[in-house]
Amino acid sequence: PNRRCLGIVAKDGCMAEKITLPISNLHKVPDSMPDKIAVFAEPLAAACRIVEQGCLPGPGERMAVIGDGKLGLLITEVLSRSLPEGSTLVHF
Repeated sequence: PNRRCLGIVAKDGCMAEKITLPISNLHKVPDSMPDKIAVFAEPLAAACRIVEQGCLPGPGERMAVIGDGKLGLLITEVLSRSLPEGSTLVHF
């Protein structure tokens, strides 16, 4: 009921003219990390969240990832390293 999710539930996303965020949502990127790598921090975190939520198939079950964008590819990579033995991952 009190959940707010940036750009999804009760909180304007980054395409809004202006946004506010709690300081705890911000993370300093080390100067030594190139921007082209740093930009993957949030989508990689989103992909890892799927595993944290326990959204994995059981042994002998199948799971499909639909989408060949950067997030779909990251999700496929994370899931392929997290699936239980005997389950199948298909990427479309």
